[in-house]
Amino acid sequence: MSIVIVPKHDKLGEGFSTKEKLKAMEHPGRQTNPMFGYQSPAFWIDDLCELKKIIVLCKVCRVHWNHRKHGYRKMFVPDTSGRSDGYQANGWCDACKQFTANMGGGTAYVSEEEYSKVCIDPVVARRNARAAWKEKPIYDIIVK
Repeated sequence: MSIVIVPKHDKLGEGFSTKEKLKAMEHPGRQTNPMFGYQSPAFWIDDLCELKKIIVLCKVCRVHWNHRKHGYRKMFVPDTSGRSDGYQANGWCDACKQFTANMGGGTAYVSEEEYSKVCIDPVVARRNARAAWKEKPIYDIIVK
């Protein structure tokens, strides 16, 4: 149980910046302290799978996890800038708790049931991009 001290006649959260409030709401992830109950990375990922949560893994950890076995797909978000292939997602790795940008890039996985709600199919995205390219007038292409 944690104790929160609030000044008398003040509201909880008053005097904190928005960044500090968001940091306080962030979940710490898997438990790594043996005094409070250690969770192995495999057990933590298994818990996230049961809850149908989005899983972010770094380049090193993703080779050890079979997403098809658990009913997950790689999350695809089209990148209009062309910097990534659409499957890259950076954040904190759920297995090793390292920032994925420092580990060679990360990949997010989403459950099959939730995929159509949060992602666009890569084939559809490619089809839409090609259709938009074909509809451009030739004059705009030549001038630019």
